[in-house]
Order: sequence, then C-alpha cells, then structure tokens
Amino acid sequence: MSLKPGVAWIIGGGSGIGAAVAKLLAERGWTVAISGRRVEKLQAVASGHSSIVPYPLDVTDTAAVAQTVASVAHDLGRIDIFIFGAAAWQPMDAGDYALDQFETVLNTNYLGVIRMANPVVAQMQRQGGGHFAVIASVAGYFGLPRSAAYSSTKAGLINLLETMRAELAQRHVVVRMIAPGFVKSELTDKNDFPMPFLMETDDAARRIVDGLTQSDRFEIAFPKRMVWLMKTMRWLPYPIFFWLTEKMVPKDS
Repeated sequence: MSLKPGVAWIIGGGSGIGAAVAKLLAERGWTVAISGRRVEKLQAVASGHSSIVPYPLDVTDTAAVAQTVASVAHDLGRIDIFIFGAAAWQPMDAGDYALDQFETVLNTNYLGVIRMANPVVAQMQRQGGGHFAVIASVAGYFGLPRSAAYSSTKAGLINLLETMRAELAQRHVVVRMIAPGFVKSELTDKNDFPMPFLMETDDAARRIVDGLTQSDRFEIAFPKRMVWLMKTMRWLPYPIFFWLTEKMVPKDS
C-alpha cells in the first residue's frame, strides 16, 4: 500500500519530530497543517514552505480543538493523515508521584488524544476514511523508573490505539501507533541519564513518513535494537523483570 500525497495534520508540528515530519511531507508533495501552542515556532516551520499552514492550538482546550478541526477541514478540504505528536515530559525523582506533574503530563499526552479523537474521526468518516496516527513511545512498553507519568501515559496510548484500530476499521479509519526510541529534541534535552541508540530527528522523521505512507501497518517502532530490548523486558517473568528495573533506580543519597 502506498498513500498518494494529500492533506496531513500534525499536532506538535512546531518543533522536534513533528516539525521534521511536516517538512518531509511537504517536500514529498503533501499539504501540511501544523498545530502547537507556540505561534512563533509554527511560523518558523512554515517559513519557506508554501504547503505548510500553521493552526495554533492548545490540545488541553476542548472548545479550541473542535474549532480547529473544523477550520482545517474547511480550509484544506480534508484530513488524510492525522498525526498527534504533542507531548509533555518532566523527569521526576524516583518515588515521587506529585499530582500536579501527573496532571500536566496526562492532560497533554493522553487526554489530548481523547479530545481530538471524536472530531477528527467524524471528519474522516465524512470524507470516506483516513489515517489516525499517534506518536507514543517505546517507553510505553513497560514501566520505566523515574518516568512514571510519561511512561504510563504512553502505555495507555498504546492500549487505546489497539482498541481504536479494531473499532474504527469498519469506518475506513486506519489507526496507527508510532513508537520511537530516544530522538534528539527539546524533550530529550531535559534528560540527565544515558540515552541508548539516540537518533537524529531527521532520521526519525523519515522512518515515520515512510511507515505511514508506504504501508498500513499498525506499529511503526524504531530503532529495532531498542524495540526488541524493551519488548524482551516486558516478556520476562516478574521476578527477573523487577530485579532488572530496580537496578535502574538511583540509590538514595
């Protein structure tokens, strides 16, 4: 299967992977809507690309979500590929489950997708179908120490998308789950720990665009070495699993 260029909409298109995906799709003949909270970032990405159109949006604002979906569909005619790439991430101390930090991450990473789902799916049904993609993470494959909020929202997204893939197939909406490893970005710049198999942003963008446009498979996960490492961890018996993950927890000073 190969998708012909059409209209793509990227949430989180003002920086990082989202911006790189937007530029690559535009280079390949797509019209691309990009959304995010920082207007100046969106304008910088769109600069020099006549086929990239900014639509400022805060995914925690339910009313704004509905209005922006309607605007994109009205202005560009349809939404062939929707990519949710907005993400909140904050390193936390081991054993710290501060409610305010969890609420911030949950509100963007997970509930942001929920707010987008009904209006975007409804638009895709009206136009006869489309692809609904969400950037999760290999961090969603199992519970990572010091990443309780982030990792649990990504795990929740993977579960949600598995459900949506089955439920929306008859409506001709193809649900896709993207699970990158560590990619150079503003988010990973916050990390104070080793990041194995760290990838360049453009490499990650190419893998995402190729995966979305050259197949209809559910899971687009990379790099393969890290994917298999994470999945192997998930398959281990719990005594071994916890023996390994406890070694990832910093010792109390």
